[in-house]
Amino acid sequence: MRSVSERLPLFPLDGVLFPEMLMPLHIFEPRYRLLVKRSLAKDSPFGIVLADRGESGGARPGAVGASAAIVGHTPLPDGRSFIVIRGLRRFRIDSVDSTTEPYQVGRITWLEDDDGAGAERLADLAADAFSEYLNGIVAAANETRAEATDASDMRSGTPRDVSFRVAAGLAIDATERQRLLEASTVEVRLRSEIGLLERENALLRELLLRLRTSGEGPVLN
Repeated sequence: MRSVSERLPLFPLDGVLFPEMLMPLHIFEPRYRLLVKRSLAKDSPFGIVLADRGESGGARPGAVGASAAIVGHTPLPDGRSFIVIRGLRRFRIDSVDSTTEPYQVGRITWLEDDDGAGAERLADLAADAFSEYLNGIVAAANETRAEATDASDMRSGTPRDVSFRVAAGLAIDATERQRLLEASTVEVRLRSEIGLLERENALLRELLLRLRTSGEGPVLN
């Protein structure tokens, strides 16, 4: 599929949105109230990008973001609203227009999600590592009534689906999440996720050992 360049309203955030990920937002600034109003009226997407705190908190050319569709909308009496958005497609910002509208509008190019080499095998490895990660979090929280998780749900869909599902579920900082969003192929994203999960799982195992040694942690079979 050929890349297509077009204009897209931009909503800079402190967080990162991935395709298929759901995200709740509180809309209170007048410029973003207008953006949301127009998006709802036209049933059109807008772009979520990680805010560039080195400048004015807006978007920067070259940044990668994800387009978003509004799937839930709760208006409030004072003009604010709560919305739920779903991530759609990745894009790269080629240029930013900060003068035409109250909010930024990007000239963007849609990005394809090529698998790369060995994506299916890596997706299985990432799903297994993510299952260990979730079980470690449950154990560290001493949620003894919670059932152990497995990787079956994580494996559903394509390697691309798995890569974004894992990325959305990792409790890592925004900079690391942005690197995952910007990955050139699904293979590169999955390899990065496996590395991050190895790090996080090692930390969780160390935490569980300390909790058990101190008598505060769960007794694991």
